[in-house]
Amino acid sequence: MSEQTREKIFRGVLSLAQQGVPMYEVKVQAIATAAGLGKGTLYEYFSSKEEILAATMLWCMERELNALEEQLAASASFEEQLESAQRFVVKMLLERGSSYRVIAAALTAPQAEQELPVQARQPMEQCKERLTALIQQVIDTGRREGRISLSSSDEYCRYVLKAALLSVCAAQSCEGEAGLNRSGAHVRAMICKALA
Repeated sequence: MSEQTREKIFRGVLSLAQQGVPMYEVKVQAIATAAGLGKGTLYEYFSSKEEILAATMLWCMERELNALEEQLAASASFEEQLESAQRFVVKMLLERGSSYRVIAAALTAPQAEQELPVQARQPMEQCKERLTALIQQVIDTGRREGRISLSSSDEYCRYVLKAALLSVCAAQSCEGEAGLNRSGAHVRAMICKALA
């Protein structure tokens, strides 16, 4: 499989999603046109539209996880990692989140012709495991620095971090970049207090 061709297909799907095209209604021909390829080429790589959409989501998730890993690796301290994660999540949601939601909705919509293809389930679980490992990395950094109490369970720490990231996203969506700048430091202080 040519990675270049697969990327063209994925970018074609994202282009349609950015235009607001309902993915559960889109035809394979429309994806092929958006990708600048023939319909037959898509069927050389995938057996159904659902498979194309699932593969696109996996491609996007892996790219996002790779980028987040790089950002966290460049952030030495617990506080820096928290700030990097906040900025990354907000930027991702601002720039690409709506497209991802359109694609994900098509994979779970009642109108979907079939449920998520079996071959996509395990890789999606692996992406979730990678994200959990990244969150654990932040928790471990906080513990090493003495910023997280040893009595706080990993489950509790993950809950606090996820809730805090969601609150920053909500503030940003209501108030834009200024909302992130105002709320980011405040939320990080709340995380540190909740986990101390």
